[in-house]
Amino acid sequence: MQRVAMYKTILVPLDGSALSARALPIAVALARRSGAQVQLALVHDPSAYIPFVPGEVAIPVYDAELVSEHRAQDQATLDAALADLTAQGIAASAVLLEGTIIEALVEHAQAAGVDLTVMTSHGRSGFERLRLGSVAAAYLTRATAPVYLVRGSGSEAAPELPVGPLLCTLDGSPFAEAILPHATMFAQVAGLTMTLLSVAVPHAMPMAPFGAEALLADDSAMALEEAGYREYLSRIASACPPGTTVHAVSDMSVSRAIVDEATRVSAGALAMATHGRGGLKRMVLGSVADEVIRHSHTPVLVYRPS
Repeated sequence: MQRVAMYKTILVPLDGSALSARALPIAVALARRSGAQVQLALVHDPSAYIPFVPGEVAIPVYDAELVSEHRAQDQATLDAALADLTAQGIAASAVLLEGTIIEALVEHAQAAGVDLTVMTSHGRSGFERLRLGSVAAAYLTRATAPVYLVRGSGSEAAPELPVGPLLCTLDGSPFAEAILPHATMFAQVAGLTMTLLSVAVPHAMPMAPFGAEALLADDSAMALEEAGYREYLSRIASACPPGTTVHAVSDMSVSRAIVDEATRVSAGALAMATHGRGGLKRMVLGSVADEVIRHSHTPVLVYRPS
């Protein structure tokens, strides 16, 4: 099989916190293996700290000295991180962006032709995510290149390249299959094998005389669906790197099945496509990728097809 292209540019967004810096070791390891340049980006957003004068209508007060002080701190953070990467022999650059965080990062990533963004995720859930927000979650709704999410907590040890198979989830749709070239590239750069996974879900059946629908597990139907998925995955695997394996499971919850399977096979990382829904639409409609990101401790490679 022909070897896929390597990464040329890897973006790491920073904010001066130890949490965001947890993405750096992964980006460095991927850069060493692919010869990519690591781009550090920090967004200077005065609106995040400009005070408001209380009253009937709160009025923001622009403090030029305060803004200048924060900008200098942000630049010092970038300079220190860049010096550290350079000392490690990594080809790197750093840019201090101006504006709101997500818009500035997305515009820079597109203009710079970034191949991969490596960033940390809090893994917040439910209304806590809606209230507090999440840079990673918001960035996923706009990013046009794959994003590798590293969990921001759960271990004091520095993150390393994953060990174990890259579990790539597919559902038979071209949308889900859009993750395949990105998963293949990541697996080859990181030195991982690939496992393709599909989840068969019990179908809703009418429950007369109640006029409602319920999820009923029909063992024979589920066995046929799993067999169909295995055949489909085997066809896909023939175009994947050598050693790619396939697996199909049944579960009423696709996200739960993916998380459970990642634990069962000791997956080093997950790979999946996302619709990139945001805000209340995400809360109402749900998202398999979003559920997996929130509940799995395994890093996730996510791609939002345009």
